[in-house]
Amino acid sequence: MKLSVFRVILLFIFMPFAGNASAYWMEIKGSGKLNETAYIQVCYGNIDEFSIRHRDTGIELDRAGDFEISLQDENGNKTALPMLKKADCWEAAFTPSHNGVYRILGINDTHEVVDRSKTGGKNIRPIDYLCSAYVVGNGNMNSTPAQQLDIIVGTGKKGLISVKAFKDGRIAEPKTSLRVFNPENWEKELITNEEGEAFFKPTMPGLYIIREDWEDPSPGNYKGVAYKAVRHRCNYCLQVEASAITVKQ
Repeated sequence: MKLSVFRVILLFIFMPFAGNASAYWMEIKGSGKLNETAYIQVCYGNIDEFSIRHRDTGIELDRAGDFEISLQDENGNKTALPMLKKADCWEAAFTPSHNGVYRILGINDTHEVVDRSKTGGKNIRPIDYLCSAYVVGNGNMNSTPAQQLDIIVGTGKKGLISVKAFKDGRIAEPKTSLRVFNPENWEKELITNEEGEAFFKPTMPGLYIIREDWEDPSPGNYKGVAYKAVRHRCNYCLQVEASAITVKQ
């Protein structure tokens, strides 16, 4: 799947950036050129009413270091990327040695159980997945899913964004609901077709968050706390450049 119109930047979060709600995200900084280092920064903070993101520090930033980050090339080869704690983020780095589309993957399966027992609610164990792509020159993306929940994004006809969802290594079932949050945090629902694919048209440049959720009703116990279900969440966010809004394919 080709990504020739825009550079993809992933943002990983646990909830929509509504109002001043805090969340985790990941930014990818690089030139997109061969042999020039790219940096992956996992951050914690919030987005304000003017759609400006602010980085915070503290215990939530410490927990951001629990994410496991890996890099996958177009041949499917995966490499673990260690992270180092910085003043306002955790950072990993890699240097692309050949042209192509590199997938950046992440998982955090060490979150504490969300304990709602005192209020009569259902205890949930959250597991979060991260996926993105980093484009170097021209090339195709490896379209094989690499984690339990996965999303692969590309460009479609007439400036549409193509979103393909996966679960358990297979294409998501038809009529799977996905959510897209635009740069102003307005939400739009997408419904997958028979091929597990959906499309949307970006109307403004900026960061778009694409989310796939699935709840496994299997109960269990994690770190001494019982839970009723596991909430799996995959977040893929995409920085759309202004040029992509007007391009006709």
